[in-house]
Amino acid sequence: MTAVLSCDHLHAGYSEAEVLSDVRLDIAPADIYALIGKNGAGKTTFALTVLGVLCPSAGQLRLFGEDVAGWPPHRIASTGVAFAPQENAFFQDLTVDENLRLGSLSLSRQAFQQGRDRVVAMFPFIGERLRQKAGTLSGGEQAMVKVARALLPKPRFLVLDEVTEGLQPLIVNRVRDVLAREHSDRQITMLIIEQNVEFVASFATRYGLMDRGQMSGEGRFADQDALPRITKHLSI
Repeated sequence: MTAVLSCDHLHAGYSEAEVLSDVRLDIAPADIYALIGKNGAGKTTFALTVLGVLCPSAGQLRLFGEDVAGWPPHRIASTGVAFAPQENAFFQDLTVDENLRLGSLSLSRQAFQQGRDRVVAMFPFIGERLRQKAGTLSGGEQAMVKVARALLPKPRFLVLDEVTEGLQPLIVNRVRDVLAREHSDRQITMLIIEQNVEFVASFATRYGLMDRGQMSGEGRFADQDALPRITKHLSI
């Protein structure tokens, strides 16, 4: 079975500052893989490298069995990859509907409308805010719109970076339920970068521990030692 994401001896960083060093990681189809580590561990740098924002300086990076090292972000996205970033990623003066559309420019108008109806069913408040400027939404509302925008075009591989940071428990639970349902319905593969262990442990299948740009361990959430091992990793 061809891995959705495969990295071998991957190095990457910013100009001459190397952040990722010799990263090896494989994510199989339909996996929900949680990448866990403290701030500064290199998790977001890894996501940006996978997405083509950063170019690997060495090693192998494959998506769906194809070598994508050096591909620009738009070409990565065209393979069926979608991203919900940690930071605010909206055009503040555009409406919610316009921001959703910018995340699905490859879709026909009809396909976009069908996708929009689907994510409105996931997050009903969006249907009431389509004409509202994105910059006027609350932090929790913006987080849900980010996830909805990433899910709208039905990606094959979804990358989420700390989307639950600072959110109220009810919103975290809503995001979790939507992601779990999307996985159940479409067997979508996910890479979830998180420090909220309770959130990912409730529905993710596998985890990887990152420290100082390197992988220090992997396992399955079903393993008896999973939560103690993760807790220890985050406390050191």
